[in-house]
Order: sequence, then C-alpha cells, then structure tokens
Amino acid sequence: MRARILGVVLIIIFCGLVYINWQQLLRDGTYSLKMAAFAPVGIVGGLFILFFPSMVGAPKSTKEKVIVLLVFGVGLIAGLINWFLMDPGFFGM
Repeated sequence: MRARILGVVLIIIFCGLVYINWQQLLRDGTYSLKMAAFAPVGIVGGLFILFFPSMVGAPKSTKEKVIVLLVFGVGLIAGLINWFLMDPGFFGM
C-alpha cells in the first residue's frame, strides 16, 4: 500500500510541475528546460509504481533492470514530446 501511495504522490507532484511549467510558458513566454524534459519521467515513474508496486526498490534481476530502463526510456520520450510541444522552434520545425 505504501508503494501505491508513493506512486500517487509522485504523479501529483510531477503533474503539478508540468502544469506550472506550461502556465509559465503561456504567461511569460519562458519555460524551464529541465522541468519540460524530466517532469514527465516522474509521471511515468509514478504510474509504473502505482501499477507495479512490487517493483519498488533496486532491481534484483536482469529482467527487472531492463524493465526499469524501458520505463525510464518511455519517460524520456514523453519528456521530449512535452519539450517539443512547448518549443517546436528549438527543434528547427
């Protein structure tokens, strides 16, 4: 149960950071690059913990290490998509 609560707390915190970053972009025209790229990683990590609470902690097997790296990769892809949506001009499009 503690792991699921941690997952929900992570999701709430990182969703709040994404929201704050988007509000700053819309209000001031600036944004935090680190928050744009890495806050979605926290959201994906929180969802992973919420749905797979037994995977909390250091990975013990090679399979668990690969799963954790895949989840981190999905989070980074989500962060890059968020960053692209915030500043498509940075990517030359």
